[in-house]
Amino acid sequence: MLTGAEEVIHARAAVACEAAASAGLPGRFEAWREDGLLAVLATAPDLRFLRTISGITEESLPRAVRLARASCWDGDPPTLVLPPGLVLRGAGLVPAGVRPIATLPLTLAEPDEDVDDSPDIDVFLHVLLDGYESGDAVTAFMAAEHADPRIRRSLLVEDGVPISAAALSSHGYGVLLGGSATRRAHRGKGAQARLLLHGLAAAAREGHRFAVATAVEGSTSLSNLRRAGARVHSRQAFRLG
Repeated sequence: MLTGAEEVIHARAAVACEAAASAGLPGRFEAWREDGLLAVLATAPDLRFLRTISGITEESLPRAVRLARASCWDGDPPTLVLPPGLVLRGAGLVPAGVRPIATLPLTLAEPDEDVDDSPDIDVFLHVLLDGYESGDAVTAFMAAEHADPRIRRSLLVEDGVPISAAALSSHGYGVLLGGSATRRAHRGKGAQARLLLHGLAAAAREGHRFAVATAVEGSTSLSNLRRAGARVHSRQAFRLG
């Protein structure tokens, strides 16, 4: 399941990179496969968290380290994201935190009547970006990604006011849930949980087999995923020593 989930995340990263490049954002945005590895490159300094190599196994770890040392990273090596339990043997890597990945079972349920699945794109982006409260580079990247026609957008509307946004994209048998955000004044009321369940039900009705999401360790989003029945894989992040 973890391998399939990482494939879905990489497919979504490729969509985001293509959207950012098409929008003319500063820097280079690339996502590619190399010898079974999944690599993502973003050169803007504020987006360096996107610079990753995943899909790593014990067998491919030496290849991943060699790729991390390649010239394509312009002297700023990526983060290597390793599956739980992978034993390092003299790889010359240092810990760089945790990158959780959640896999979720799909649920059959009626659509939430307060969710708009065809929102005005400007309204959707306003709610999403207002909820994220990110810096300029991250905001521009997210706006480009979530304006792409391959991204499906939903808004939770309360008393005629859109209060929370969530997006998903389909990739083969799986769907990627993200990003999502709730306006500050409306947090703590279960808005994201409702949008999460709505998205899972929509994916189930369309015949998908599983859903994938990422979240920051210790975040409210990760807690919401666990409450929704997600299996969380605590992938370990490393950088070159």
